[in-house]
Amino acid sequence: MKRLTWRDKAIHSIASALLEYEAQCLLMGEAMEGKSAKKWISKERYPFGFREYTPYRIWLQEVAKIPYFISTGWPAVSYLGWRNGLSKRHRRSNAANDGQLSLF
Repeated sequence: MKRLTWRDKAIHSIASALLEYEAQCLLMGEAMEGKSAKKWISKERYPFGFREYTPYRIWLQEVAKIPYFISTGWPAVSYLGWRNGLSKRHRRSNAANDGQLSLF
């Protein structure tokens, strides 16, 4: 079984927090906003103890992606799939731009 990295743990923590935040917004009748979601999740859901060194740096990188996800308008339940597909999609698009297909 694959060991979870700091990034994996941060993504899972953010995904569960987004579900809670979305439910809270629905109950209050408010729209989900990127900045307020980022602030709420960063304050409430940090999973690693002390906020220092590599885990905190990775946490900040992942929290920075929250407003972009919310701007897509997708439901919070799709965050894990969106986040795991983000890096793979980006990698594929870079490979096509390297000139590998220029022979055809």
